[in-house]
Formats: sequence, C-alpha cells, structure tokens
Amino acid sequence: MRSGRTVARLALTLCLTAVPIHLAPHSAAAPPTGPAPTVSGGIGMPEGYTPPAPVFGVGYELGRLIPLSDGTQLTAAVRYPTDPATGLRAPGPFPVVVNWTTYGSMNGVLTAVATSIFDLLHIDLPDNVKDVRRVLNQATGMQDSLVSRGYIEVTADVRGTGSSPGEWDPASRQDGLDGNEVVEWAARLPGSNGRVGMFGYSFPAASALFTAETSRPGTPLRAMLLHDVPADLFADVLGHGGMFSPILLTVVVPLVQYMSVVWPLYNLPLTPQVAVQALVDHLRGALFSPETPLLKVLDGWQGGTFAHKDEWWAARDFGPGLKALVDNDIATYFVNGGWDLYQDAGVHNYAQLQNLAAGRPQYGPMPATAIGDPRFQLLQGPWSHLENGAGPYARMDTDAVTIAWFDHWLKGIDNGVDAMPGTLHMIDQTARGTNTTAYPFAGARTRTYDLGPGTLSDTPAAAPPDRLPYTLFDNPCNRENFEQWTAGFVQALLNLVQVEDPCAADVRAPQSGLTYTGDPVAAPTLVAGPGTLHVFVSPSADQAALQVFLEDVAPDGGAVHITGGAQLATLRTLDEEKTWRTADGTVYSAEVRQSSADVLPVTAGQIVDLAVRIRPAYYRLEAGHRLRLRITTGNFPSSFAPPKDVPALWGSSFDLLHDAAHPSRLTISLAPATP
Repeated sequence: MRSGRTVARLALTLCLTAVPIHLAPHSAAAPPTGPAPTVSGGIGMPEGYTPPAPVFGVGYELGRLIPLSDGTQLTAAVRYPTDPATGLRAPGPFPVVVNWTTYGSMNGVLTAVATSIFDLLHIDLPDNVKDVRRVLNQATGMQDSLVSRGYIEVTADVRGTGSSPGEWDPASRQDGLDGNEVVEWAARLPGSNGRVGMFGYSFPAASALFTAETSRPGTPLRAMLLHDVPADLFADVLGHGGMFSPILLTVVVPLVQYMSVVWPLYNLPLTPQVAVQALVDHLRGALFSPETPLLKVLDGWQGGTFAHKDEWWAARDFGPGLKALVDNDIATYFVNGGWDLYQDAGVHNYAQLQNLAAGRPQYGPMPATAIGDPRFQLLQGPWSHLENGAGPYARMDTDAVTIAWFDHWLKGIDNGVDAMPGTLHMIDQTARGTNTTAYPFAGARTRTYDLGPGTLSDTPAAAPPDRLPYTLFDNPCNRENFEQWTAGFVQALLNLVQVEDPCAADVRAPQSGLTYTGDPVAAPTLVAGPGTLHVFVSPSADQAALQVFLEDVAPDGGAVHITGGAQLATLRTLDEEKTWRTADGTVYSAEVRQSSADVLPVTAGQIVDLAVRIRPAYYRLEAGHRLRLRITTGNFPSSFAPPKDVPALWGSSFDLLHDAAHPSRLTISLAPATP
C-alpha cells in the first residue's frame, strides 16, 4: 500500500504531456465564450454553507478482494485518510463511501492519481478546468474531496466488469444483491464506523440504486448521492415513445466489455489468480455467451425481443423497488441535468420517493401543498450528462453538496441539509435557481395552445391539414445529437476552453419539419415541467413517426432548443397509472406503454390520435420571446423509427389535422419567472 502522494509521483512522467487542440476560426455567428455564471448560494445546499477544510492525506490499497456468498471474489480499490505529517493511516473511525462501478476500479485509480498531480505541484487551476476535473473524478469513482475530509472510499468492480470475475448482466437485480454484500463488507473494514454511503455517476449510480432497492432492514447503507441515474432504463435510454435511441447502448455496452478485457491486465501483479479468471470470464461472456449484452444490442437494432419493454427491460425499471429506500431509511440526493440522457429520471425518482414517503400514489403528481421529506432531494440544472455543475450555463461546486449530504447522514453533523427551504432545487439556463418542493411545480399552470396554420394560439383554427414527408434526418448539428444523447462529451471538452458547443448554442438551419409559433410572452416566463402534444395524424403508410422539438425564438429570429419528445404511432396506448391529467381531463404528462403486447396496428389513411410526451424542462423564456413547436419524423442518429419500420416509412408522409373535429393541441406547464 502507498500514500496518494507516492502513487502520484509514479505517474508524474506519464501525465506531464498534453495534446494540443487546434480550433478552426469561428464564423460571424460564433457561439458564446467566456466564464460560465455561478449559481448563487443556498441553492441545493444550506445558505452560507462551506465544507470543512480537508485535513487528511490519501492512502491507497489496491487489489483488495471482496468474497461473496456464492464464492465469487470481486476486485476493489480502497482509499483511506492518512496523517499528512507521517503518511500513516489515520485511526478513524470513519464512514465508508462505496462506488459500485462498471467502469473499472483501476480506471478510478489512474484518474485520481493523474489529477492529483495538480495538487502535488501546487497548481491552481482555472475554475472551468476545476469543473472538468471534478466531473472526471466523480464519474470514475474516486474523490479526494471525501477521503481528505475523513471518509474511507471503496471502489468495487461489478461482477463481470473491471477486474471482477463472472459474466456481466447490465443493471440487474444481481448487481443489487452483490452490492449489498459489498456494503456489508465495507461496513466491517478496519477504521470504519459501520455507516456506509454510496456514490455513483451514471451506470454506477444505477448499480447503487439497485443495491438500495434490494437492501435489508437495518442495512449499514444510510445515504446515497447519485448523479444522472435513470428511472426506467428502457424508457430513458432506448425507447422514447417507441422511437429508437440507440447511441448510448451501442457505445457503452461494447466499451464496458472491451475495457473489462483490459482492466484485469492491470491487476495481474496484484491478484494474479483472480485477474486471470476475470479475463477468461469476460472474454467468454462477451464473445461466446448467448446472454452477452452485445447480442441484446444487436437484437434491439433488428427489432427483436429487446426492442420492447418486455421481461428483460421491465426488470430494469427502478419504480417498483423504490419503496425499499423509504422503508429502510436510505437518504438519497439526486443530481440531474435538464438535458441529461435521462432527462425525465430526476423528477420521476424524486416525485415517486416523496409520494411513497407521504403515503400517496407513487406515480401521481405531487400536490402543490406537499411538504417535502428531507431524506429525498433533487438538484437539477442546465447540464448534459458529463457537465453537472459545469459550464457553459451554470457553475456549481457539486462536491460541496456531496460533502454536506454525507456529513449529515453518515457523521451526524447538523449542517442544515435536512432543514432547507424545499427539497427540490432547480436551476435554469441563466444560472437562476430556486428551492421548492412539489413536482409538478407549485407555481406552474398548464396552458393549452391550439395548432393552426403555422401558429400556436388560444383559439381553435379550422384549416386544411399540413403534410409532412418522412425523413430519417434533421440537421445533425443540434443539441440532442451533439450534447444530450451523446452524454455532453463535446461540451465537456469545450468547457476546457470556455466555448459553448455551436450545435447546442442555437437551432441551426436548415431544419426539417412543420413549425407552429406562438405570440411573444409579455413577461419572463418559465417552461416548468412536462408537456404533451395531442395530435391527430393520417399517415400514407401503416406507420408514422413523430420527432418533436420545443424551441425558444428570440425577437431577431434566432432559436434555441428547450426540450423535445418522440412518438411511434403503433405504440400509443397510455399508461393511465403514470399519465397526468388536469381536472378537465386534458393530458399534460403522457406516458405510453412500450411492451410488445402494447403494439397497435396503423392502417394507411387511418386518423390516429397520439399523445406525444414532451420531456420536462426548467427553462427561462425572456419577455418578447416566443415558443415554437417543430414537428419532424426523425433525428438520426439520436432518435428515429426502429430500423425494421424505416423501409415502410421511406417515401411516405402523414397529414397533421387541426380542425374542429380533430383539434391538435400542445399543453405545457408555464410559471412566472423572476425579473
């Protein structure tokens, strides 16, 4: 075992080189540049809160083995507080924070060592680079900010990934069962105080959530801090209203399986027997097992069993297991991006837990007068997947949130996180924030616009239908393609040079589709919550595909993407338990069922009634700006009709009706914004 300072020196010669990046000159319509605004204090954490100063060094134990009850040995890395003067292990006792990762514990080690070089050399990084470093350390599962403040940190490889033997079954109940054994093991570590937290970013957050959902009463797991965790993997990742969104799984599944062949090689000197077994298991699981995730991805592309929310995907819906977090008193703080891969998930997980804690129907809307349970909180800002707390729209030190949360629930420190004015913390794209409780938002009201000839208005407009030819493509330079469904990778890199991704900065021409534009708003207004496009279409084929964009149009005609939605006509059955309606029955948050049993036929020439879910937003519309609804039929490669349906759709069109008998309408949630 070595201290973090010693390990950092070993890596120094590997990490002092940099790859130069050459940017082409910008056009006259250059994206915004410069520092991102900082969110004011008291949003998402107690007013005036400052984390305690770090007082410990960081020590490493690599190649730790965690024995499971079935004989499997998982691989883990343990980091612990050290006495800065001697480098020796501090006696504790300390709480333990577990990161239950599919990305490789050695990945976390190498990243932590490389980034610690800046501290070793006393280099004060610019704020934007600090943000990128923080997100990188969070995503790879090792945070000096915790260990240096008196936490033991365990980063363990999920079965079948990293250097742990076995076959990977992504986001499975087995991950939860194994995770609980890891938690019990962590609670018994030397120097532990017996209280365990879990931290996760993206897939590791899903593994942590499954661990909590399969936990026992009296579990040592007392708190979790989860970034960008899904609520329903199928609906959030692959099937957007029946439309196909394959980018994430097509990239992540092969990447995890490839890296799971690489990471055992790093552990060969530490745990040779287990590393060899892991290498053999991973190769067999990826290349020869009939259950390999690679085949499931291929099956989804072909429209097979895994293209619908049937048994395999239904087991990866977190909703049915959330009550265990309430029953077992596991305090959970979610951090989510308003343009995240799992855009719906943050508010869904939050509202469901608040409803369960209060004894209300799990999937219903929270009442406007709801009193929040401080154990379950959500911070959501204008971020994509790899940008939480970073630019270009709103900077925030999310490490401080993590420290405050764990200090309270794992150390018993009365720092006010359980007494904030609200449990739902929202930040818009101008870095303005609020602490509230209810979702849907207490100050928001639904508003319904009728679609007319190019208009969104308060009165029905009888007009001939609008025809929309099928296309697989929109302008590929758009926020969904370059930021949202690609995890914000481009913007994360551009944050290093403080430049906003031009494909996200505005809506780029040429654009496809039909547009319907409203009147200018008289005062600043928040698009705050979910929406639904209720539309009547008559396709010329036995299928129809809708891709929907909600946009902010400035007085000069420039436009910015707010949010969107998608719908396949053959998957249109509403899940009434999860669909929200106003008092008069108007649907303002549609949820469709997506199993193979829910497929309904469409006949060419038939008038089809669709409720297209508009993903929830928290976006500031300035006075004089207008809402624009844009409807097209695909946005390849991030969202499009399933490949098996494309031949039938190619060359087809549909008529969008908006007459007295078929009043197509947009219903969204709006709230007054502060000046």
